[in-house]
Amino acid sequence: DARVRGWFLLDSYLPTFFLTGAYLLCIWLGKMFMKNRPPFSLRAHLIVYNLGITLLSFYMLIELILATWEGGYNLQCQNLHSAGEADIRVAKVLWWYYFSKVIEFMDTIFFVLRKKSSQITFLHVYHHATMFNIWWCVLNWIPCGQSFFGPTLNSFIHVLMYSYYGLSVIPSMRKYLWWKKYLTQAQLIQFLLTIVHTLSAAVKPCGFPFGCLMFQSSYMATLVILFINFYIK
Repeated sequence: DARVRGWFLLDSYLPTFFLTGAYLLCIWLGKMFMKNRPPFSLRAHLIVYNLGITLLSFYMLIELILATWEGGYNLQCQNLHSAGEADIRVAKVLWWYYFSKVIEFMDTIFFVLRKKSSQITFLHVYHHATMFNIWWCVLNWIPCGQSFFGPTLNSFIHVLMYSYYGLSVIPSMRKYLWWKKYLTQAQLIQFLLTIVHTLSAAVKPCGFPFGCLMFQSSYMATLVILFINFYIK
């Protein structure tokens, strides 16, 4: 998409590819490095990190709501070019959404340093690694329009989720975090709503690329399956 040419990290896939490779390498090397070492506490780091992600997610949530509202976005199906400046505004927020996925690699690095290996599951690594790469593609070809819905829901979920993560680091707050199990339920509802929203544009098209709709629905289906398995366990 010509509108995103020159934007940081987008013109070439190589930075995204190598950052993903570095992420996977850090997990492997990090586990080896920590094998015979005591876990780090990192309490202060985790509080600051989770607060930062919470605030970024809140910004993206509000900005996406305002941009799509002012642009008159159609909830059922929105194409890539009809909203003018609002489309650019949405694309700018979605760039931050893409960039947030590389920041969130730190979730796993913190697990490694704290020796929380049980939390470094296939679901966790698959979700983090694929989202960053998929959103590079989204920003290059479909950076607005129908693409807004999933990130809007996900930003709301991340406000709840990273708030929980930050508070859970503080021992005195843990007794108030009874809503932990509902986070996974909320994530599953998010994925199902995104699939419904995506397929609605396939049933009643508005010019948004059909192949992208099918890919997103299929990818979300893999997350539903993996998250249901996680929830049951």
